Amino acid sequence: MQFSPQFQQPYIPEGVGAVPAQIPELLRGQSRTMVAGHVGLGGALGVVLLEIHDFYLLRRLFRPEVVAAVGEILENEARMVAKSRLSGLPVCLVERLDAGRVLVVLGGNAAALDTLERTAAALRLEVRGRLRPEAVRLTGQELEIRCGAALVLSRGVDGLDMALASAVSEASRLARGEAGKGASPMQREFREILELGRVRAVYQPIVNLRSGTVFAWEALARGPSESVFASPAMLFDFAEETEAVFVLEKACREAAIRGFSPRQDGARLFCNIHPRTMLDPAFTPGETRKLLDKYGIEPKDVVLEITERHSVKDFNLFHRTLAHYRDAGYGVAVDDVGTGYSGLASIAEIKPDFMKIDMSLVRGIDANPVKRALLETLLTFAEKVGCRIVAEGIETESELICLIRLGVHFGQGFYLGRPALPPALPREDIRLAIVTGSSQAVDGLKCASPISDLAERPNQIPHNAQVGEVKQFFDAEEAAHAVVVVCDGRPEGLIMSHHLDRLLSSQYGLALFLRREVTRIMDPQPLAVEWDTPVEVAAQAAMARDRDKLYDPILVTCRGKLSGIVSVQKILDALACVQVEMAKGANPLTGLPGNVAIEREIARRSAAQRATCLVYVDLDNFKVYNDVFGFQNGDKAILMTARILGEALASLGGEEDFLGHVGGDDFVLLCSCDTVEPVCQAALEAFALASPALYNPEDRKRGFIEGQSRDGRVGRFDLLTISMGVIDCAFVVPVTMDELGQRAAAVKKFAKSQSGNSLVRDRRSPLGLPGEANERREPAAGK
Repeated sequence: MQFSPQFQQPYIPEGVGAVPAQIPELLRGQSRTMVAGHVGLGGALGVVLLEIHDFYLLRRLFRPEVVAAVGEILENEARMVAKSRLSGLPVCLVERLDAGRVLVVLGGNAAALDTLERTAAALRLEVRGRLRPEAVRLTGQELEIRCGAALVLSRGVDGLDMALASAVSEASRLARGEAGKGASPMQREFREILELGRVRAVYQPIVNLRSGTVFAWEALARGPSESVFASPAMLFDFAEETEAVFVLEKACREAAIRGFSPRQDGARLFCNIHPRTMLDPAFTPGETRKLLDKYGIEPKDVVLEITERHSVKDFNLFHRTLAHYRDAGYGVAVDDVGTGYSGLASIAEIKPDFMKIDMSLVRGIDANPVKRALLETLLTFAEKVGCRIVAEGIETESELICLIRLGVHFGQGFYLGRPALPPALPREDIRLAIVTGSSQAVDGLKCASPISDLAERPNQIPHNAQVGEVKQFFDAEEAAHAVVVVCDGRPEGLIMSHHLDRLLSSQYGLALFLRREVTRIMDPQPLAVEWDTPVEVAAQAAMARDRDKLYDPILVTCRGKLSGIVSVQKILDALACVQVEMAKGANPLTGLPGNVAIEREIARRSAAQRATCLVYVDLDNFKVYNDVFGFQNGDKAILMTARILGEALASLGGEEDFLGHVGGDDFVLLCSCDTVEPVCQAALEAFALASPALYNPEDRKRGFIEGQSRDGRVGRFDLLTISMGVIDCAFVVPVTMDELGQRAAAVKKFAKSQSGNSLVRDRRSPLGLPGEANERREPAAGK
């Protein structure tokens, strides 16, 4: 559809609305034929005009290319919204009249266009929401969208141009009036949704990235599925525009709590709350508590999630309200970290228990080193201030694995589970992948021993015992700090001595609880693991608990029956021993496994007859670089190489791949034969990009430095490059370290003879094949 360029009005003053004296030809070609055919068959036409309010000010304040970009985005978003919402109409044409105005021409039967004003209001609201982030990025402010709608009153095809021009003029007049906000046609429907309780809640899991279990459920509001307000963006945008955020949020909280009450899995409930809601004069904090009491939920099970997309003006009042909630036991989370108004400043003011990282920082993090570095910084910050990180928007397995390796505490996203009612648990294969991945990400610590090796005999008490009996037990056994509540041999809960003392020492504590059953005061959700759980996996689960449970003992079960108990101190001692043993074989500079660990890993793969590619990595001209620039810069070059190899292996390699540091500038990779070449190629490319930064501009320009080689020769030497030699190992029969060393030395020598960054793969038959030891050794061939 093509509109004539002569129908352009960059700014129309008050009083517009009259039909133009000269009627422009608005429709041409196939678009005109389509519309004319529709009108000829008696179909009805309507127009919706969308325009940026006070666009003439935008022209004065910003560069032409910014103004043009805004106009183009407006047109594109209008096309996408019209396509998704109005695709069922026989005529739906979209055209930009000028930089700040878009016209939508709709055709259908008379009944379909009876709700034209409502359609226009819905189009305006959705386009406004989609335009907002780009408008803020380009201009630093939100832009107001106005709309106007009018029927095309044509008696036939002959008068189509005149009728269309008149309808556009009428729509333009309406857009510039108070009705241009388009609120009134949708106000009644919005009010009915709130008053009739038609807001519903769906729940998305927030998963513990150490244990793979559901830590919490986030309640997300939805309108009626058949309504224009089914989308939460439409629902809240309209509420903000009509100053009804407080009423809507109250309805959303009621729906979230009402739907969550049957949950008995010990998980928390995350509820979104607009910061301005807390500043609303009608806001009374006690209402939320009444709702929780009604549905049997404790405040400690609820986390208030404050979105960073909205600024907080009065921090004093906001803090007082927030303090009230904290004192009552609620948790606090800050949402959309990284995209909000005040960023880290608001986090410093709010001091949240959880920081939810916006999906824009999570998407593609496995392939973006800048995002990884930023998230590592946020993790360090979170550790220092005592809060935990939730990564939002996880959509791929590779993103999940990367986040686990970085040490992120919790994850949320479509890959882990979509919002649903009833809530849907993550798939079992995802849970197992999280447990496996997290066990490999704890600073390389490996303790293959099962938790049962550390277990001690537990102190037990039946579930129908009274609190007074537990007190007598603790008084008699001063060394005891915990007792397990059991029923038919299965653990039902845990009572810690210090928790019991605090409870009974409160006013009326003895009178209230001494004769009650222990089930009334026990922790009904203690951490329990099966007897064969690896020690490091149990340690990760223990450290992922709430702060007040961090040092509670872990219950050990065998097929669900209580078999023992392990203190956190005992687990930490066991892991410390493992760490000491690993440190003995680790390289002191990079912290990577050293020669002892490398030989053990090779022996393990050989014993398992697992085909492996060994990659020997060496830096060229490192000795000269180290002499010229000093040991400190030499160490930087080695650390950079270790980081590049580690990232290549993490992003493209497998879970069982291995990186070791032989010493100096020599490294060893052990990885799958299928992934070895992509891993090496990625490392070569990354080194080629990063290594020039090790030199000053003059050296980079010359392409060489002057120094002395290992044999004492003085001369010019090329800048640092990396050589990688690949050896295939079948390991069908045992291979000695001498055989492996000789093959590696030959391949390394050939790789270093190539100019620049080089990758060489040995073309001879793999090591460790039957009869291979008697074969004549051919020279390694370059690839």
